[in-house]
Amino acid sequence: MRARSWMAALALLGGTTIVVGRGLLAEVPNPAPAQPPAPDRADTGKSPSPPPAPAGAPKSPATLFPSVRLNLVIAGLGREGCDVEVKPANPGCKFRTAAPRHVASDGRAQVELRDVELRGADHTCTMAITVREAGQAPKTLYRGFRLASRSTTSPASSASPASPPVPSVTCYLSTRLAEVVDGKRVRK
Repeated sequence: MRARSWMAALALLGGTTIVVGRGLLAEVPNPAPAQPPAPDRADTGKSPSPPPAPAGAPKSPATLFPSVRLNLVIAGLGREGCDVEVKPANPGCKFRTAAPRHVASDGRAQVELRDVELRGADHTCTMAITVREAGQAPKTLYRGFRLASRSTTSPASSASPASPPVPSVTCYLSTRLAEVVDGKRVRK
């Protein structure tokens, strides 16, 4: 019982110290000098707002990628292969959608995502990959990956004037693992 009293007293003392410390910090004046009002503006009593950004201007050049290479590896395809369509899955990622692409029966394909713009702070690109296989219902799979922001070094400081490398991501998918034929599971 005595230990609980000491713990409660210690917690009360710590909380009071934090509250009092924050209150004293709030009373400290701001060391930044006050700016005199601009002579060309009339004093309307409102604080000036920053100019609006142009509608087409991107937020940061580090969130724009000219292209991203998506390596698809699809397991469980039939002899005819499948058609694949890749679209953005949410508003946090934006890129141009390519026309549906045919993937051979080996299941390997490369899709180039063009003009990728990442709008979220976490730099995550999420996409909806729709796989259409003959004799099967279309299957939409959602995948996401994080793109590291590009370095802001100038081309003069680098040894070679080559363009920055294209980010590449490998995505593994499975369309179907087994099919039921006459009440038995058959692996294809």
